[in-house]
Amino acid sequence: MSSRGRLELVALGLASLALGCFDSGPPPTDRPDGGLIGDVDRDRDGLCNDTEIMRGTDPDDPDTDADGFSDYWEVLIGTDPRDPTRPSRDVVIVLRESGPLAQLVAPIEIAVTGAGEDFSGAFEDEVVGDPGGETAGVFFVGARASFAAPGDNVAVVDGESFRAVVGRTLLGFELELAYLGDARGCARALPFRYNVKRSDGVMVASRRFFLVVMPAEVAFGDAPWCTPSRCI
Repeated sequence: MSSRGRLELVALGLASLALGCFDSGPPPTDRPDGGLIGDVDRDRDGLCNDTEIMRGTDPDDPDTDADGFSDYWEVLIGTDPRDPTRPSRDVVIVLRESGPLAQLVAPIEIAVTGAGEDFSGAFEDEVVGDPGGETAGVFFVGARASFAAPGDNVAVVDGESFRAVVGRTLLGFELELAYLGDARGCARALPFRYNVKRSDGVMVASRRFFLVVMPAEVAFGDAPWCTPSRCI
């Protein structure tokens, strides 16, 4: 082979390495079933060991902060799996898959400040990637306005609306939720927002809530949490 040909082969090899085309064979594994090194989930909570190490959670404990929510689900809903105060219990609504609590009315409160305007509530669903494809909106039946405090700050409470609101006022709503499908047998936390809008459509207040759907007759901290088919 001429010196020119050898130079061309060396140049081609360097270009392949630069482009990441070098064939190093199959990726290494560390599980008998062939799972990749980064695809191991010792505590089976849905978070891979590497993900837990990166986030500072315990790869051997599915609930690092012992607050009843699995680390995987706290990551999905955007709360800190190392902070037992989040999510706060005052924004958690528990719905059971069967039994008396498979249908419930959940009271919520949102504060606004009015100058004679009308305000209405509105449910806003949120998608976080539940492995079963559910969202809180699947279980939302409807809502109604229930009370205002101080009561004298509102002229009329009608349907899901408050008429002629003046001053700083706490608005109360009741959300009707129901589980009507087949039970999955595992817990999931499905976030949603309840918004308050002025009569001109401008949003004036919003609160984020977490609908925890779980099996009947299982204590909150004892319920198994739904997990994906492959850890993230």
